[in-house]
Formats: sequence, structure tokens, C-alpha cells
Amino acid sequence: MATSGSGLVVSGLSKRYGATRALTDVRLDIRPGQVVALIGHNGAGKSTLLRALAGAEVPDEGTISVDGRTVHFQSPIDAAAAGIACVYQELSLVNELTIAENLFLGAEKVRHLLLDRRAMNRRADELLAEFHIPASATDLVARLPVSQRQLLEVVRAINRDTRYLLLDEPTTALEREQVNELLDVIRRLVSERGIGVLFINHKLNEVYAIADRIVGLANGEIVLSGDASTVTAEQVVEAIVGEDEAPAASRGRATAPATAAPETQVTLAVRGLGGNGLNGIDLAVHAGEILGVYGLNGSGRSRFLRTVYGIEPLVEGEMVLDGKPYRPRQPEDAIARGVAFVSEERKSDGYIPQMTSVENVLLPVLDRFMRLGILNWRKLRAAARGALGRVPIIGDIEEPITSLSGGNQQKVLFARAILLAPNVLLLDEPTKGVDIGAKAEIHEIIRDFAGEGRSVIVVSSEEEELLEVSDRVVIFRHGSCDGNAVAVSDLSVTDLRRQAWASAA
Repeated sequence: MATSGSGLVVSGLSKRYGATRALTDVRLDIRPGQVVALIGHNGAGKSTLLRALAGAEVPDEGTISVDGRTVHFQSPIDAAAAGIACVYQELSLVNELTIAENLFLGAEKVRHLLLDRRAMNRRADELLAEFHIPASATDLVARLPVSQRQLLEVVRAINRDTRYLLLDEPTTALEREQVNELLDVIRRLVSERGIGVLFINHKLNEVYAIADRIVGLANGEIVLSGDASTVTAEQVVEAIVGEDEAPAASRGRATAPATAAPETQVTLAVRGLGGNGLNGIDLAVHAGEILGVYGLNGSGRSRFLRTVYGIEPLVEGEMVLDGKPYRPRQPEDAIARGVAFVSEERKSDGYIPQMTSVENVLLPVLDRFMRLGILNWRKLRAAARGALGRVPIIGDIEEPITSLSGGNQQKVLFARAILLAPNVLLLDEPTKGVDIGAKAEIHEIIRDFAGEGRSVIVVSSEEEELLEVSDRVVIFRHGSCDGNAVAVSDLSVTDLRRQAWASAA
């Protein structure tokens, strides 16, 4: 592995979070004018490596060099100064600002101690024309479709003299035509400007359409590296899926499945659900069942839950809830029909930071305790404390919820779901960002909930979590699900990964 000359070179990079090794002795180089595709299953360490290269994480061991010079990034500002820019899957544009303001945010043009808006707008219009974005510099970013915002993130990086561009699943939210447009832009940047690109993606057709080299990451280690012209898709999948394991039945589980749910009544049935990035989703969840949903990033898992909850529109297909047609247009409709949702992003759309835990728990049920326009606060607080008493929360529930740890904040959201007493509970990454102790407690809450005869649908990127807490698991691939639910006793981590990647090779 070269450590001098042109290129972004990683040598022996390792990163640990407590007892968990996220990266182990990673070696990688990205040359100018080259696209390196980095692929791996959920939790393989791709995001950790990306953050280390972007200056958002400081590695424990190893070195990073840029064009022959060893660098030590302490922040993304350091990485940007070295010519490295990262476009994350979650876009960082400010919707309330104009396109020009976003392009120059943090690097504004100044004339006579004042913002030179004319110069920034002129340059922004030039970039928009160059990259064929049909918009004006003074347009608000909020008015742009997702595909143009994704491209604008790339344009912002190019406007800041980027030499190495890191792209994290950039095509996840794009339609086929939009994907082709973005890939064309990347090819131009590589061929005309000599930019080196690290392209994180799990869609192998896109990888082979653009990559010069392919690197596979599994369990924090490089398991495959070679030219895209010689490495086959089958070799890629086999390398990142790993060796076959025994199914859960022969390994044994920490706890038994909650119920023999498939023999019970169907609570929610989904048939042919499609549109808005989803395509022909079929599945059913039974009373008392915990149905696990697994898939790679961008497979439509979260969008499906948000559609069931009425956050995103149901374009085509049908849903039947408790034997009756179900078509929520907003979350209030879902709550009224007995559906509750715990979001993956609790900080952005899970709770109101300034409110106490008690107040956050009460938000969706205020109308239940109102008479003649007056709230019965005594009964409200008693109900909230009753729900909070069912989950083991450490901390003061009368203080702002932000005073609690991440795990305890998550348990507050579960208490809110308990207070709603839904027939169907939708959980999107229910233990994201919580410690191992809180994770075990949350798993127990989920099992208790199903044990009351209620239905739970759990989306998780952690294979071990799904095998631990679910009764059956369905697989999402590219926005589709055939409804084939397999008992966890017949599954292993390798099985889940292989099925999720099945259509990629």
C-alpha cells in the first residue's frame, strides 16, 4: 500500500467504542481520478471509516495521508482544509436558506466587510448551469426536489476545491433517471477534474457502472479488494456476507419467541403497497406477534413504517387493520385506529426537548382528558406516571427530557406508546444509540407488549437484535417485500445478510 505521492491513503486504521471494535487495521487508498466503491452489510464499519476520513471521528490507531502528507484530523474543518468533503446520506442543507447561501455557508464572499451577495449569486448560477440543475441562486433549497438537493450537496463540495469526495449512499432516495444523472456527474468530476471518489453503496449495478476498484468491509475489516473489472458480483456478496452460521434454533436464544403468532388473528395486512419509492409490498402481522423487518439501507424499511403511520402517503395498494380498510392520511388517523410509532430519530421527531418526560408522554392523548375545552391535569399526570412506571427510567421525569440519557429518552417514548394502548406498535431502530443495559430493558418492554396480544413490527439494522426479539422476519429489497416471513428459529445472521443481498449479485 502506497503511503506517499498522490492519493488519500489509509494505513492500519482502527477504532473502538468501548468493548466494540468498529474498525480493525483498515488499509485503503483512493487515487485522483479514481472511484473506489466501499460496500458492506449493516454495521460493517462503513460509516465509522467515512467519519474518520471526514474528520468527524478520531481513530485510535493508524494514519491518514493526503497526497503524501500525514494528517491528523480533529474536526471536519481540518478535513475540508485538506481537500476532503463528505456528502452524507442525511443531507445537511438548510431549507430556509437560498441555494447560494447554502453553497457558500461558512465560506461567504465578502466585499468591504459586507456579504457580496451579487458575487455569490453569480457564481451559484454558474454552478447550477454547469451541473444542469434547473433552479436559480435565489431559490430556497426547500423548494428543490430531493434529487436536486442531493446533487447540490455535491456541487457545494466541488465549489470548495475538493480533491477527494466521500459519498455515503447518495442514490438511496433517487429514482432511476435521477440515479443515472448523478452517476454521470460523478464520472465528469473524476475524468475532467481528477477528483478521487469514495462511493459507499450496496446496489451492485450502480457500483459496477462507476467504480474502478471495489473494497468489501465486514465486521470492521477489509475482506475484499480488487479491480471492478475482475471481481465478480458473486465474489463481493460472498465476501461481505461471511461464513455460514447455524440457525438460531441450534444456537439457542436468550429468550423464547413471544408466541406462536401465525396461528392467531391477522391484525394488519398489507397488499401491493407501492409508490413513493416502495414497490409491491406484501406482509401480515398477527396478534401477539413481533414481526422483524430486515433490509439494507435504502431498502424501504423506514419508509414503509412511515406510510403505515400516515407520515408518507399511500400511493397504491391496500391495508387492512383489524378486518377493516385502513388508509391513514396523517398520524392522527393512525392513532385513532390504534397504531403507534416510535421513530428512529428521537431527537428530530420523537420528542420536544424543552418539555419534561411527563409532558412528552401526554402529547398524543390530551384530547382524551378534555371536557368542555378544559384539560383534567390531575388525571393526565396520573395517566402519564402510570405509563412511565411500567418502564424502568433512571432520572427525573419532571425535568426536561434532554436531562435523561439516550436510553432513558427512548424508554420515555415507549411509555408514550404504552399510554396510547395501540393494537399495532411500529418500531424503527428501537435501540439506536442506547447502551447494552437499556437495550435489554427495551427488548423486555417489546416482549411484554406483544405478550398482551398486541402486534409489533420492528425495523432494525442489527441482525442479532432481530433474531433475539422477533418471532418471524421479512426481508425488504429495493423497496419491495414478498411477505415471506421466516421463523427466527430457522435463521442466522448469515441467512439474513444473504437474503438481503440476494438480488444484488
